[in-house]
Amino acid sequence: MGLAILHFQAFAQSEIYATFEVQALQNATLTLSASGVVEEIFVAVGAQVKKGDKLLSLRAKDLKESVQVAKASLESLKVKYAFIASQYKRYEQSKDAIDLNTFEKIKSEYRASFFDLKRAEANFALQKELLDNTILYAPFDGIIAQKFVEVGDGVGAISSKLFMLESLHKKALIAFDSKYFNVVAVGDEFIYKVDNITQDSKLILNKIYPSIDKKTKKATAEAFIENPKIPAGTFGDGVIVPNVSRDSKITKQSGKL
Repeated sequence: MGLAILHFQAFAQSEIYATFEVQALQNATLTLSASGVVEEIFVAVGAQVKKGDKLLSLRAKDLKESVQVAKASLESLKVKYAFIASQYKRYEQSKDAIDLNTFEKIKSEYRASFFDLKRAEANFALQKELLDNTILYAPFDGIIAQKFVEVGDGVGAISSKLFMLESLHKKALIAFDSKYFNVVAVGDEFIYKVDNITQDSKLILNKIYPSIDKKTKKATAEAFIENPKIPAGTFGDGVIVPNVSRDSKITKQSGKL
């Protein structure tokens, strides 16, 4: 039993070699649900964007005109409906004193006007949506990592890649020998090197992946990277330093058993 405890303690307190790859916490290849010709591009590679920022737009002269026509029609029907609704309410309040056919006619016009208004609202919303689909917006805060199109290019709906967007926040995926799977834990430090230069800041493991790669026999941990100068795609190596105080407590508890 004592040898087993000493063996575990030696394992737990040693530095564990690991390699790592830097990835963005979020990344996306951006496309549009509409097809057409690129009219404007509002960002360049390396630009930082906020969620909702406009990135690109397609030529959409006909759609813009359709939106204007739909809006004008909607405004006109709003006025018409307001007038007929007011007239209908007046007739309804005094319907016992007027001809029934006259009241039914006003009632029919009121209902028809209501449905005309709803159709106009739906058409305006549809035309706006079609126009909005020709504009690409940033889905989250990040940086433009790649740009695949230029002004004047034709793009297909969904099929054409436009930009690669990556979040500014990054993580390191840290691979280590799976024989240390039960030694490495959340909270352990990772001292890492980039281009064979040890970095001043240490990473703290925030996640241990529950499975082991069958081909490489490697386990994986994850840590957030605060250094904005380290780009996604960076590779390197380093050592995981298990928490000595934690492992000492485990050893003492095992000894009591």
